[in-house]
Amino acid sequence: MEFELPSVEELLGSWTLITGEVNTGKTDMLSRIMAAFAQGEHGRMALMDMAPELTRGVGGKLALPQGVHLKVCAPSIVAPRLTGKTPEEVQALARQNAANLATALEGYLAVPAEVLFINDVSLYLQAGDPAKLYEAMEATPTVVINGYLGTSLGGGEMGELERRRMEELAARCARVYRLA
Repeated sequence: MEFELPSVEELLGSWTLITGEVNTGKTDMLSRIMAAFAQGEHGRMALMDMAPELTRGVGGKLALPQGVHLKVCAPSIVAPRLTGKTPEEVQALARQNAANLATALEGYLAVPAEVLFINDVSLYLQAGDPAKLYEAMEATPTVVINGYLGTSLGGGEMGELERRRMEELAARCARVYRLA
């Protein structure tokens, strides 16, 4: 999928959100933005990959730019909608993820970076406390995030909560890219 990559200068000092359905290029766009940042001197950069172990046809693996050392916070999570068999099981898995992701956010807050990249924020928004996420973002001058905002994985209670929280996050961001 082709999209116009924003310049680093456009993104500096603000929050940017990349959203879309499954497999629309969100992770690729985030990866390309990270690579563009890697070409300059923008201070310490951190990557919080909220889905580092997911490979089953949903989402993409986020590769670190060549030769760049980023602080990486990669919590252990599961894909609730792929793993859970009942709505109750899906919700319980999302809550379990939220606890692991909150711990990763706490670790990040101990030494925040100048630039924060977050891959698959929707996994946190399924059940996590948005205030904890915003605390990490507010500690960072430049934040670039991607996450699922769509309909292909179904609705239900978790889908509505996640969608509402993603829309709230989008309203806080200076820039929102919605990929088809």
